[in-house]
Amino acid sequence: MPALTHIQNVLSDCQQSHLLKFWDELNEEEQKQFLKQLGSIKFEEVNNLFEKAQASLTEDVKKLDSRLRPVPAEKFESEKGVDEKVLEEYRSTGLEAIANNHVAVLLMAGGQGTRLGVDYPKGMYSVGLPSGKSLFQIQAERIRRVITLAKQQTGKTGKICWYIMTSGPTNSTTEEYLKKNNYFGLNEKDVKLFQQGLLPCYDFEGKILLDGKNSVALAPDGNGGIYRALEQHGILKDMENRGIKYVHVHSVDNILIKVADPVFVGYCVKKDADCGAKVVSKAGPTEAVGVVCQVDGRFQVVEYSEITEDTANLRDEDGNLVFSAGNICNHFFFYRFLKKGSSGIRKSTETTCR
Repeated sequence: MPALTHIQNVLSDCQQSHLLKFWDELNEEEQKQFLKQLGSIKFEEVNNLFEKAQASLTEDVKKLDSRLRPVPAEKFESEKGVDEKVLEEYRSTGLEAIANNHVAVLLMAGGQGTRLGVDYPKGMYSVGLPSGKSLFQIQAERIRRVITLAKQQTGKTGKICWYIMTSGPTNSTTEEYLKKNNYFGLNEKDVKLFQQGLLPCYDFEGKILLDGKNSVALAPDGNGGIYRALEQHGILKDMENRGIKYVHVHSVDNILIKVADPVFVGYCVKKDADCGAKVVSKAGPTEAVGVVCQVDGRFQVVEYSEITEDTANLRDEDGNLVFSAGNICNHFFFYRFLKKGSSGIRKSTETTCR
């Protein structure tokens, strides 16, 4: 446990000394618990993340517009315009990878079903199908089905490890639910739960909030926390031990998801694409969905609120929206990319308070 003087110095350096304003009102046990929590927080890192978030909020949207470019034509394909033989080649490549145990699925399932009107994890939600199946069940059964398809093509019974990223509020409930339902036919050894990280909550002045006299207010660190969580919980090591090369990542609330879609996987494998995104065309310029594009030559998802109306309405000579690649949180990664990304996140956050 860190010493009080050390914590005081760290908080002072990071302009967060107010966190100890109730210190003298705490009993000995409460002080111990609080010191333990404070010692676990990398204040230099989280302050840096807050500053970056603030900077992005104040960035001039018009200046961002001038840096945007659509995804180059040679960097994407559409199922609507690809020859059926080419699609079959992608599909065959994807099924072969599945049969060889090279594919994993990473499900982002940290959210509660609050906006769906329930107080349990989204994955447990039933959307009202006649079968009564939950999102978890639907997606687990699709994993089983694509394994069967791979066997039909190759004669080999492959495995797909299902990695499920939960959060503090959803982890135990999700684990109990899956166990109770026997993992919907999947092997328990091929279902791995791990928790995304937590970050302190800030006010608009950059001060960390308390949710009690001896407790810092925390919240899940979002989808971007995937890189750090993969490393911290040994998931990358588990992937390496299993010989996994390719990872399909998607969010739990996509009921139409083609889990481990062999065409998508095969396409990315054939193109040797470290990172891929499956997108849908925007229904219109004002649709509230982010777009995949390039910013300063780098691929990025830019939220609809970050693009001016004029840019959102740009159309090409055929009348199609220039920025139409709607992001639906449906991604592909090479294992090597995830490993590199997780290492890069760690290095980029090695900062000091000032």
